[in-house]
Amino acid sequence: MKKTAVLFDLFYTLISPWHHTPKGEDEYTVLGMELSQFESLNAVNYEERACGRIREPAAMIAHILKDYDYPEETIQKAAEARMARIRRAIYHVDKKNLDLLRTLRETGYKTALISNADIADIYYWKGSALSECFDETLFSYDTGLLKPDPRIYELALERLGAAPGEALFAGDGGHRELVGAKKAGITTVLTTEYIQHTWPERIPALKKDADYTVERIEEILDILKSPDTE
Repeated sequence: MKKTAVLFDLFYTLISPWHHTPKGEDEYTVLGMELSQFESLNAVNYEERACGRIREPAAMIAHILKDYDYPEETIQKAAEARMARIRRAIYHVDKKNLDLLRTLRETGYKTALISNADIADIYYWKGSALSECFDETLFSYDTGLLKPDPRIYELALERLGAAPGEALFAGDGGHRELVGAKKAGITTVLTTEYIQHTWPERIPALKKDADYTVERIEEILDILKSPDTE
């Protein structure tokens, strides 16, 4: 079926939340942790933060560390480090990714962003060049819906005025987002540009939920030109 809409994930798809952070200037270093330990803690009760139930950066860090006895000053420093890290990521967008998004809209495709995001993730959004590249932006923080819940994809399609069969969803596969997109009837594209450097071991399993796999996100244009999608 001809595609008229392209939906995108944000982190590890269009930007990396870590690539522009100088060594040692991140929240897990402030806390004296390894990244893997902090990410494990961050995954616990993530829904409460990503659905907007916690709306202050320091409170978010305190929620992640609820089973630890960190001084308030350390929690505040960790929150500031997290906000600075996300700001760098949001503001430093690869030009080719911006070019892709602009090309899609200029050639008639409707575009939407669907992101599981907490207060830190969206705080600087309006200052990012990315914020002007989508017809619709759906953050879990605002909608109360998280990927892979099919309803957040369906909401995006409703806002765009597109049917499931007319849409592509491109993402790195985190939060089982490709599974959710397929359940919503959307064609899925796995993007490996960032995760091939961070979690290459996850790629074989993620490919099982993808109709297409691309190493560079601009390859989506080739997919849209293929006989299956024209």
